[in-house]
Amino acid sequence: MVHILAFESFDGGSHKQFRKTLTKYSAHEWVWITRPARSWKWRMAISAQEMVDAVFAQGIAMPDVIFCTSLTDVAALRSALPKEWRTLPVVLYMHENQVAYPTHDARDASFAFTNLQSVLTADLAIFNSKWNLDSFIAGIESLLEKSWDTTLKDIENRIRANATVAWVPVEMPPEDLRVLHNTDNGGRSIATRIAWPHRWEHDKGPELLLKLAREHTTKQNLRWIILGEQFSEIPESLKVFQDEFQDHIDHMGYVESKEEYWMWLGKADWVLSTADHEFFGIAVVEALFAGCLPWLPEKLSYRELLPACARGLTPMLTSKTASITSDIHEHLHMAQAIPATKRIDSLILSVI
Repeated sequence: MVHILAFESFDGGSHKQFRKTLTKYSAHEWVWITRPARSWKWRMAISAQEMVDAVFAQGIAMPDVIFCTSLTDVAALRSALPKEWRTLPVVLYMHENQVAYPTHDARDASFAFTNLQSVLTADLAIFNSKWNLDSFIAGIESLLEKSWDTTLKDIENRIRANATVAWVPVEMPPEDLRVLHNTDNGGRSIATRIAWPHRWEHDKGPELLLKLAREHTTKQNLRWIILGEQFSEIPESLKVFQDEFQDHIDHMGYVESKEEYWMWLGKADWVLSTADHEFFGIAVVEALFAGCLPWLPEKLSYRELLPACARGLTPMLTSKTASITSDIHEHLHMAQAIPATKRIDSLILSVI
């Protein structure tokens, strides 16, 4: 059994879900050092030293391999480790990259270059999607082209030589929630239910959600299931959505219980994404596993998550069919928790 010391500097949301699922299904032994999911810039700047200090405080024995995720500075982490640990292999899992992450402010390129140093310093960098890897390379190359004083060359090949792609392990829903229909027992058409399972933040496109709801709710007899984590500041468009469509909303709010969350996905016919970015999309994959059809943009990570037959679908043009759902599930086999974890386990073994 391989003993892994793992660092998660932003232990919330998809990062936390990934950590728990990977640990649950892995054949390796994991010890995690984590930091709370807040102040991401501070986490990138100083969490490496904080987490190594925690290793000393807890008296953790020397592992076989180090594992960390993308809001950790790998170069700083390696240098902070005890001298005899610095040659241990380090595997980096890239949940996101800071060059492609959308921002309304002027981009601070230092965080993107921290990602670059981490990718090149690790023994292996695992990206959670091809989109994540490709957008990172394109963004780094664009930043370097603007520099008049860099000697870094052939950066795409250097990154690709040290990188691979492995989808996030996603747990399957209970068996009895996987077959869904939008007709009643008499075969009569009833409302089409749309799940929107995203964080209530501007980068998830709530303005487009409101626009689509205004265009199609009445004409298409849509009902809405709005899930996802809420924060202290709720986008105004979601407040307006809740007010305007209160008679068409089956549920609106964060669901703490995973059983209840699956129950709501089990009631939905479609999963809608209006996101401005998606490096993988755990919530969308969960909804697809629950039997929802994809109402997704043909961009970002979504193209690789869907077979060709499932791209460009909308409730306005497509009837739900078992064949499309079956094709989606087959295509997403390597996102299922067990095979996805086995792949990551295997990649970790490859660096030892």
